[in-house]
Amino acid sequence: MPVRCGICRYRGVRCDGARPCCSQCQSIGFACPGYTTTQRPSRDKVGVLARLHPDHVPDSMNESLVYDPVPELYNEAQIIFDGLHYFNDRVSNDLISIATHSNPYQVPLSSMDKIPRIYVNLLVTTAIVHRTMQEDPAFVRSSALVQREHDLYTFRLRALQEVNNRLSKEDTQTSDSTLMCVICLLLSTMQQSAYGDWRAHLEGARRIIQLRGGLKEVIGQNPFFKPLMAFFVAIDVMSATTAPSSHRHMYAATTMALHYWEAAPGIFQSNYAISAPCPEELFQVLILVNYLRAISKKSNLTSRRHAGTWMVLNKVQAFNAPQWAMKMKSFRGWKPSGDGVEFDVTTSGSGRKTPPLSRGQQAPRTSPTTTKHSTKIQMETNATPEPTALIEDLWLNIAVVYRSAIVLYAIRTLILDLPEDKDFLYTEDTPYLNLEALRLEHSRALRECLTPIFSDATNAHQFGKLVYFPMFVCGMELDQAEEGFQNFVAHGLETVGTACGTLGPISAADELRGYWAASVKKKKNGGHVTWDEWFEGKPDFIFGF
Repeated sequence: MPVRCGICRYRGVRCDGARPCCSQCQSIGFACPGYTTTQRPSRDKVGVLARLHPDHVPDSMNESLVYDPVPELYNEAQIIFDGLHYFNDRVSNDLISIATHSNPYQVPLSSMDKIPRIYVNLLVTTAIVHRTMQEDPAFVRSSALVQREHDLYTFRLRALQEVNNRLSKEDTQTSDSTLMCVICLLLSTMQQSAYGDWRAHLEGARRIIQLRGGLKEVIGQNPFFKPLMAFFVAIDVMSATTAPSSHRHMYAATTMALHYWEAAPGIFQSNYAISAPCPEELFQVLILVNYLRAISKKSNLTSRRHAGTWMVLNKVQAFNAPQWAMKMKSFRGWKPSGDGVEFDVTTSGSGRKTPPLSRGQQAPRTSPTTTKHSTKIQMETNATPEPTALIEDLWLNIAVVYRSAIVLYAIRTLILDLPEDKDFLYTEDTPYLNLEALRLEHSRALRECLTPIFSDATNAHQFGKLVYFPMFVCGMELDQAEEGFQNFVAHGLETVGTACGTLGPISAADELRGYWAASVKKKKNGGHVTWDEWFEGKPDFIFGF
């Protein structure tokens, strides 16, 4: 029998014995360990201290890696069990906003044999990536990393093969289990890259939903799908914010999103239970902004866009942040049944403290701006970012940052970036609007509320995962004179990305650095880089989830 390299022996495949490395290792991107037949010393004979010694780290990439084969007892079943246990313990809590008695994203290990294997494979890959970022964020080429790469490749390949198999069969291509797997594949892909194939999985899930009659039909047939559909809806809407208005999927996606509210009463309240707790009223405004961006180049719809822009400004200014925060004091997360969220209706929200977001969390202290409002828009009494004093109220913080971020995003993309006359903003039938004052006010509120959230690594992990969109908008609003806050934003995104085991926020920090550099060059010529200009012609990008 020909000599096989270490990896081929472990994988149980034929090795061609090529030197210096076999073609099997080359085909999967592994560093071939060679063909030594030297017997490794038994782990039982090397002593406890030796067994606890960390892996040797090569001095350079040219140094060959010593492959540390998995012990025989650590078989595939053990990898799966460890992966699911790690997912429940370390990953699933990052998918929910508050510490609730019910976490629909946890996997009951006692019934592991009843869970679809494709779902298991995806959860294991998610756990592997998360664990790698926690234990080795620099991705140093140790033998442990080589082993994890092998496991990641194996389980992800199986998941992709199973999805393709389901989609190829007429009786399973639109089933609940197939839709669940595609959305889980979407989440898994987003975790591994902000630029990967996530768009293909998002559009695949959209197509399945359309073939089944829309979101209302899917949820109506299976209300227990709400925890998964909440992620699909949030990702669909948030991903449109980082797509150019001319994107080939933009118009269809934003038009479909306009009807999401019809799926079920209070459907957008599901956002409160996941890592994108945008207030329901503001989330509907964000959907409208995305749609107005999608029709911005359609000259026959200019009047509709102008009217929609005024509607956006009025609705977002009318949003009452303290009132929403008071309501959220009675929020209790997902129902134990998993078919929706619930509020504590037996006790008044007044006088109750906001529940912690996860074990051991405490709400950060915030100081939103007290700047006097200088615009005259409808409902101006609610237009100043609240509150005017130091308040330990996380939900109020969330309300202020999302409102300010959506105001800035709307003004930027629907007004400032468009090469057209702004007279539609100043007619006899509309109140006076001081655009610069409005931008300055909400920019200040956004920064003041984000600062305590990213003040340290613990806060960044516990609260930063809830404000990806506001943080990214804040970065897009900074200019070259604000280098200190630019570094603060970039470092905050990198910190929360590492803590939550997802590469999206880390890529968002790099994206912002590129945007800031491009803005400096454009400003020298008297212009500015528009939102569309920056994302036009680039790979599909999403800032994280």
